[in-house]
Amino acid sequence: MTIIRVEIFTKGVLTLKKFVSGVIVGALLFGGASVFAESVSLIGKKVSGVYTIEKNGKKVAEAVIINGSAYAPVRAVAEATGAGLKVEGKKIIMSETNQGSSATATSEQKSVADLQVEREKVSAVIEQKKANITDLETNVIPLYEAQVKDLSTNSALAQQVQGTVDSYKSILEQRKTELSTLQQQLTDLDAKIAALLK
Repeated sequence: MTIIRVEIFTKGVLTLKKFVSGVIVGALLFGGASVFAESVSLIGKKVSGVYTIEKNGKKVAEAVIINGSAYAPVRAVAEATGAGLKVEGKKIIMSETNQGSSATATSEQKSVADLQVEREKVSAVIEQKKANITDLETNVIPLYEAQVKDLSTNSALAQQVQGTVDSYKSILEQRKTELSTLQQQLTDLDAKIAALLK
């Protein structure tokens, strides 16, 4: 009988060892899975809405709503708040900056850049208008005026061509007025840029 008891005892210990090791392996597997699940908890989740993030009435970015929390692009939010931002490995580090002067300086730099872009556009249009005026004055109008002289014997045709000359002269005056307006616009832009750069 003693032999049977030892045998039952060793079977029980072996069964207990298997049970305990199974619990430990299961805990490790499921524990690791839950830790992994927490780090990627947004994967596969449903976006329940999209909100617009604004600062001073201007759109900064869009935030998605997942499980009642808003998720927004860090860089856009950092730039809007004037915070510094750098990435080191898998860390995104935001640093405080002087909100007042930094944000104002960034805003002024953007304004200057926008004005300079607008100035370039106006300057390009001015060059086109000047080229058009030069073409009308040196090529188109003189050509039709020469035709009017050549057609002096055919007064009906000469009057038709003279009508074309008058039409081109009207267009020429219109282009000169447009050029004057554009040049004033360019002067105003230069004054605004100079004021912001002081």
